[in-house]
Amino acid sequence: MSGWKEPRYVQLVATEARDFAVWPIGRRPPEGWRIVPFAGTVQACGRHVAELAGVGAERVGGVPEMVDAALVGLLRKAAAEQPDGPALSSGGLGLSYRRLWEAVDEVAERLSASGVGPGRRVAVLGSTTPDLLVTVLAVLVTGGTCALWAGAEPDDAPAVVAGAQAGMVLAPADIAAGQPWWPHVRDRWRGVTGAVWQMCGAPEPATADAPGSLVLLPPSARAGAGVVWRDRQLTRLAGACGLPWSDRLLPSAPLGTPVATVVAVRALLTGAELVLPGAGGEPEGDAPRIGGEPADGAGPARWRLRGERAGGPPAEVELLGFAETTMLCATVVPGSGELAPLPETRRYVLDAELAPVRPGEIGELYVAGPGLAAGYLDRPELTMARFVPDPRGPAEGGLMFRAGSLARRLPEHRFALVEGAGSPTNR
Repeated sequence: MSGWKEPRYVQLVATEARDFAVWPIGRRPPEGWRIVPFAGTVQACGRHVAELAGVGAERVGGVPEMVDAALVGLLRKAAAEQPDGPALSSGGLGLSYRRLWEAVDEVAERLSASGVGPGRRVAVLGSTTPDLLVTVLAVLVTGGTCALWAGAEPDDAPAVVAGAQAGMVLAPADIAAGQPWWPHVRDRWRGVTGAVWQMCGAPEPATADAPGSLVLLPPSARAGAGVVWRDRQLTRLAGACGLPWSDRLLPSAPLGTPVATVVAVRALLTGAELVLPGAGGEPEGDAPRIGGEPADGAGPARWRLRGERAGGPPAEVELLGFAETTMLCATVVPGSGELAPLPETRRYVLDAELAPVRPGEIGELYVAGPGLAAGYLDRPELTMARFVPDPRGPAEGGLMFRAGSLARRLPEHRFALVEGAGSPTNR
């Protein structure tokens, strides 16, 4: 990890809500955190927390509170406000919000009848098609955990799915064929595109996952860990999160990737039309384009979003983000390459002692705010190493994401990434 000397031993700390993290030994933890009588390597702390919780929860904080699926409620509200408005288009296929949610509810009923519900993990495999979006939404409607995989190599899928501990797999028949779960088909249906989808396997015992969690799985088991997004990260996409308001949005990256997933949620929460590539795989027309994402989904990504509204000029913004910050961290200042934090997002450039560096100096980038992911799926030690207590946040018990990228601190809360390890992919 660039710009950081990993301490060999750390102290375990916790909040009253039983969120756990690690902190340097001998230093007083920030407000809202108390010392837990356990110290060791990050891996040892992770194992200890998993034993205390009885499950490898994403935020390593025991059983999370059961919350209402606010994301699904907001999505339905946006659809109800314009049921006959265009929700999704791909090639010659167009779906209104009414038809989209009819398809979602039909699949959700099949899932519920097969035992999918809160705490049940379901792997969804596929490419950029309307059927993939319908299936993901259906899992979230049931309150289950949707483990989304959009890798390019089907041979990588079995190991990734096994690592996510998802006993049930939903996939197009052509992807499911020949995979380990192929002999255990429970149900089949035709999606809105006419493609045949299959439900294979059976749900594993319920986990401590929060209802309606969305997990972005890595393209292969060697490419990292699944990043967990929950309601509180995704519902903020309905408001002033730094993205322009638009009537049409088009992701150029595959739908299961972090950037395109954020754009899809943004479009459906705000009543915009989501335009997916047609059968040829090429973006259509002059719809706003989005792109710029690391091939493996890890590290920082610079991406552009152009929004068009009827009767108004187009708006375009270039952003930088991480999967761990729901792809939203900062905007690129036009003409300078400098980065300015988005609303409600705090950036810190810190030294190895977690103290701010002086303006003009280089340190490691940390990001804090409501957009932080819930952590890594079943990786408590990695979650605690990358999501650490925020000593400068406005709320007690807050966390900040250790980005692993070097940055130069600039005036007016701006910063610039330093070229080299951890610099962003830009497409």
